[in-house]
Amino acid sequence: MLLPQSLRDLIVDELDEFLKALPDDPDAEAVANYVVEVLESWADEAAHDDLLIDLEEEGALDSPLIEALETEMSSNDEFEFTGEEIAVLLERMCEIEWEEDDDEDEDDEEEDDDEDDL
Repeated sequence: MLLPQSLRDLIVDELDEFLKALPDDPDAEAVANYVVEVLESWADEAAHDDLLIDLEEEGALDSPLIEALETEMSSNDEFEFTGEEIAVLLERMCEIEWEEDDDEDEDDEEEDDDEDDL
């Protein structure tokens, strides 16, 4: 599944902030719930109504995404609760590939044009 890089950045940033407020040993269920909240919030803003369903289908998950995330995080004793680790887990589970956002591509083109004018 192809999703914008800005979503990945949002997931990492939001989770890092969320995890800072938790005890040293976070509860996998609470973290999984928060991941889904972040995804749903982004999906609402992006008008991507079926994001969770699409992610579950893309990853061929046997259970809802929230349960699968919780299971993966709690079953691995070496799992590190960081935004980056959770984003990597989500990528792997749901076969996500990230693409640069159109806005960033346009900004890069504008910078290239500005350099050409010099």
